[in-house]
Amino acid sequence: MAAGTISRIRLENFMCHSSLHIELGEHVNFVTGQNGSGKSAILTALCVAFGSRAKNTQRAASLKDFIKTGCSYASIVVDINNHGEDAFKPEVYGNVIILERRITESSSSTVLKDQHACAGTGRKVAHRKDDLIEIIEHFNIDVENPCVIMSQDKSREFLHSGNDRDKFKFFFKATLLQQVNDMLGSIREKLTSADAIVEELENSIGPVLKDLDDIQRKIKNMEHIEEIAQEIDNLKKKLAWAWVYDVVKKIEGQADKLEKLKERIPACQERIDRNTVSAVL
Repeated sequence: MAAGTISRIRLENFMCHSSLHIELGEHVNFVTGQNGSGKSAILTALCVAFGSRAKNTQRAASLKDFIKTGCSYASIVVDINNHGEDAFKPEVYGNVIILERRITESSSSTVLKDQHACAGTGRKVAHRKDDLIEIIEHFNIDVENPCVIMSQDKSREFLHSGNDRDKFKFFFKATLLQQVNDMLGSIREKLTSADAIVEELENSIGPVLKDLDDIQRKIKNMEHIEEIAQEIDNLKKKLAWAWVYDVVKKIEGQADKLEKLKERIPACQERIDRNTVSAVL
């Protein structure tokens, strides 16, 4: 069997079935039985197993309504083939993905198990809704598409409807145009919300930008003041060295005069000595 095909369905306490075990063939499968024997319940079980809401099945208002009368729970187990080129994470699930949906009066849960679950030794691989959606999208299993699963009610509605509008709705949904339209609507709403947020942020950021400009202007002024202070400091240093230079020049001038005076000392001393001798005589 190709990956993504269903090989086995097991129902327990689901609608009219206390215990049902169906092995499906590789190609077309026919399920026959008298009216009220539970043929449609099998399709409903597949829809519920793959995440369809109770109201969308047109068979119950809530999931707990699928529990067989007198029982406390219902169980749906679906075996999905997972080998070949289109297998989904075969290193995790193996050749078979076991999808188990359990419903009680107060809650419901979905569990994904690997291939060993058939022998009772399998392990629970995942349980989040996103994990199931990932598998559904990988195998393109859209149970709400009337071309994938057409219930008796949908068949009757389609065959007996003479309204072109209703038939177009069927076509719109079967060709996935409805899904695309819903996605576009959701994207449009998100874009509108994003535009509103951007506009709000732009309005709120205006004063902040103004304050930022003021701060940048002050920073530039501070930088200019620092440049002036640096220039003043340099001028002070130059002035100090200018004073030193003047003092050195004066000292050098006085030193020259001192040297000249020192040179005159011997001559003056000689004159003093001569005058002293003359006075003695």
